[in-house]
Amino acid sequence: MRRGFGERSGLPRALGPLPLAPLVPEYDELMSRQMAAGVDHFGEALVGSGESLSFVDGLFLCAGSRRRHVDAARLRALAAADPSRAPLLELLADVQERDPALLRRVLLHQLIPLLQGGGSRASLAGVEPSETAVLAQAVRTVPVLDARQRKAADALGRLWRQRRLRAVGRALDTLGTTAVQADPALTTLAARLALRLDRCDRSLAAARAARDPHTAGRHYLDALGTAADDDTATRGLIMLERPRPREDALLSVRLTGDRVLLSWPVPDGAGSGGTGSGGTGRRLVRLTRGTDRPAIVPLSAPGPGSRETAVDPDPLRGTLVRYAVFPTRDGVPDTLPLVSRPLLIAPDVEDLAVTDGPARLTVRWTRPPRTGRVTVTLHAGTASAPPGDVVARHGADARTDTHAFTGLAPGPYSVRVVCHHPSPRGEDVESAGVRASATVHPWPEALASLTAEADPEGGVRFTGRGPAGTEVRLVAWADPAGTPPPGTGLRTDALPAPLPWAAYGTDRPVEPPSAFSGLVAGVTVLGERAVVGPSVRLDVPAPVTGLRALRESDGHVRLVFDWPADAGSVEASWERRGVRERVRVSRSRFLREGLRLPVGPSAARIDVRAASRHEPTAGAPETGAPEAGASGPGASRPGASGSGVSGPGASGPGASGPGAGAGAGAGAASRTVVVRRAPASVVLPGDVVVSYRLVVRRRGLTRKVVSAGVEVTVAGADPGCPLPDFVLVRRGGDTASARPRHRDDGDVLVRLTGADLAASPHTTRELSPGLLRPPYALRAFLAGEHAASARLEEPALSTLVVR
Repeated sequence: MRRGFGERSGLPRALGPLPLAPLVPEYDELMSRQMAAGVDHFGEALVGSGESLSFVDGLFLCAGSRRRHVDAARLRALAAADPSRAPLLELLADVQERDPALLRRVLLHQLIPLLQGGGSRASLAGVEPSETAVLAQAVRTVPVLDARQRKAADALGRLWRQRRLRAVGRALDTLGTTAVQADPALTTLAARLALRLDRCDRSLAAARAARDPHTAGRHYLDALGTAADDDTATRGLIMLERPRPREDALLSVRLTGDRVLLSWPVPDGAGSGGTGSGGTGRRLVRLTRGTDRPAIVPLSAPGPGSRETAVDPDPLRGTLVRYAVFPTRDGVPDTLPLVSRPLLIAPDVEDLAVTDGPARLTVRWTRPPRTGRVTVTLHAGTASAPPGDVVARHGADARTDTHAFTGLAPGPYSVRVVCHHPSPRGEDVESAGVRASATVHPWPEALASLTAEADPEGGVRFTGRGPAGTEVRLVAWADPAGTPPPGTGLRTDALPAPLPWAAYGTDRPVEPPSAFSGLVAGVTVLGERAVVGPSVRLDVPAPVTGLRALRESDGHVRLVFDWPADAGSVEASWERRGVRERVRVSRSRFLREGLRLPVGPSAARIDVRAASRHEPTAGAPETGAPEAGASGPGASRPGASGSGVSGPGASGPGASGPGAGAGAGAGAASRTVVVRRAPASVVLPGDVVVSYRLVVRRRGLTRKVVSAGVEVTVAGADPGCPLPDFVLVRRGGDTASARPRHRDDGDVLVRLTGADLAASPHTTRELSPGLLRPPYALRAFLAGEHAASARLEEPALSTLVVR
C-alpha cells in the first residue's frame, strides 16, 4: 500500500463501501472452478513467487516497487502458463472484459467472510498484508451474513440476468434492509427492481381487467417479459390456454409409475433442436393444484423428430397437476404456451392379469412402489360396458399382489383395481383404476379318488371315483414336486402330455414299455380346461431283455442278459426238487462276478425280473446262495407290492408302507405302488449228456486191436425231449495230423438222428474196416437245432487218434 493511503479519511473508510454481493451472473460457475483449483479466494491463483495482490484502488500484482494492473490480457497469459488453473483464469478474464470493476468487488466479497470468521494467514495468502490489515478493520462496520443470506447474495447476479425479478425480490428480502442499505450497489439494485416490478404489476392488472382472452394473454406476456418468473402471469396464461372440453391437447401427458412422460409437436421453423437462432428455446412448467408457485421441470436436449418429449421424474404423489410448455427467447416466454389436461399423480397397478378357474377368478397385479393399499372390485359384465353390479370387493395391503374370488357362477365379469395414495394434506387419493375382463367358464369336476392296483400277472389298473362321462387323463409332471394340488384349474395346453401307456377305467392291465417312477395324476378335462385330481406314486421297473442260460459242468447255470435301466438289483427264481428258490443280485455284483445259479442237471424254468427300489429285500438275499424256504403259490408271484389309493378319504391298512416318499402335493399318495412286471423266462432242458466210445476187437494171430464200431449213450434225457443229431467224422492219410474241426471237415463214419438217440439210451453202429486204416483221427459232433440242449463227452484221445 502506498505511504499515506487513507490517513485523512481514516482506515475504516479508506476502502470505500464494502460489497455484500458479487453481482456476477457466472458466480456459481466461478466458485465451482475455484474449488477445483483448490484456492480459498481467486487472488491466490493470480500471484506468483515473490508477488502479492493489491486491491485497495484496483487489482495490481506487486513485486517490490513494481505494480502491474491485472487486466484481461494478464489473466489470459496466466491461464496459458498454468493449465491446472486455466478454467478459473479464463472465466475471470471474461468477467474483467465485461466490467473491470467487478473482479475487485468479487475479491472483496470473498475476503470479507474469511476475515469475519477469523481467517488464518494461510487462508489470506497472496494478498498484500498491509491492505489486509486495513480491510480487517473495515469489515467490522458491515453486517455479518449467515449461510442463507450469503446464498441469496451470491445468486443475485444470475437471477437479475435471467429477469427472474420475483426471485431477486425474495433474495433481497432474505438479505434484509440493513445489508441492502450497507451496499450502495444493492441499494441501486433494489430501486431498479421496484421500478420493474411496478411495470409488471401494471401489466398484471391490465390482464385481469381485459375482457377477452387475447388481450389478457398479451398483457400476461408483457408481465413475463418484465419478470420472467412471475407466478401470477404464468398461472394466468395456463388457465387461458387450457384445453376446452372435447378438445385435443397438443401437450400430451402420461403417468408411468411415479414419472410423467410428456410430448408435444415441434413448432414450424424450430427444427429438431430445442434452442434455435436468436436464443429460442422452451420452458416446461408444472402447476400443482393447491400451490401458488409453478415449478420448472428440467429439459434435456431434444432429439430428431416431429415431436419433442420430456420426463418429469418427481411429481408429488396424490396431487392434481397441469403442465405447460412456454416458447422462449433469451430465456423469457414470448408466445402463448401449450397446456396439457389435468393429470392426477396417482399411479395405477401394472401387469393386471385375470385368470379363471373352477368357479373362481384369480387377479394378479404389480403395485407401484410405496403404495399402501389396493382395492379390488368384481363387477358383473365386461369391462367394455358400464360397470355392473358389484359382486365382491377386497382390500389388499402392501404385502399382497394377488386375490382369488371364489364361488362364482359361469358368466362374464370385470375387475377394477384401484390404488390408494396419501396426498400432501394426508387425504386418501384414489387412482383412476385399471379394468380387465374375464369369463368364468364351466369346468369339469375333479376326481374324488384315484386307485392304482397292480395285477398279479404284471401291469397295473387305474380306477377311481368321479363324475360319469368325464374325460380323464393320466399325466405325470417331470418334477413330482411341481404337481399341482387337487382342485387346481389349468388350461389343457399347460398339461403334460398324457402317458401313452396308461389308461383309466379299463379292465386290461397296462404297463410302460420301459422303466417308470413318478407321480401319476388323474386330470379331468372339459374342452380347453382341466382340473387336477388326486395322484398315485408308481414305480415300474424296466423289463429284462436278452436273457440266455448257459449250463456249466458243475450243475450251475450262468445267466446272461442286458441289465435293465435304472434298476438297483435283479431277482432270479427257479424251482428245484419242488422248492421255489430265489436270489437277488446288485448291479455292481453282476458286473463284477456275473450270475450263476445252482440249478442242477434236471430241466428247469428260470424267471428273471428287475426288482424295485421300494420292494423289501427280506427273503431274497443279495448273495450267491438261494433263498431257503421260499415256497408256496405266492412265493414267486410277479404281482404288485400292494395298491395305492389317493383321495380325500384314502386311509386305513395299506395307505402307507415301505418305500413311501414325500407327497408332491395335497393329493400325493402316501406310499409307492410297486408294479412287478411279468418276468423274462428261459426254459432250460435237463443236462443231457451224449457220450460215445469205440468198440474194438482183436484180429489174427497178432491179436491186434481193431475198431469195429461205435457205441453212443444218452443220459439225462427226459421222455419226449428232442435230442440233437450225432455225427462221427474221420480224417485219414495226410490229413490225419489234426482232428476234424467241424462236421464237414472229413468223412462221415456214423450219423444218428435225434430220433435214433431218443429210441434207446444205448445205440451201437458198426464201422467199415476199410475206413479205419491208420493213420486216422476221429471226432464227434452234435448237430441240428437242438445241438445246444445237450453236452458231448468224448472218450480218451488215444482211442481217437491213431498214427
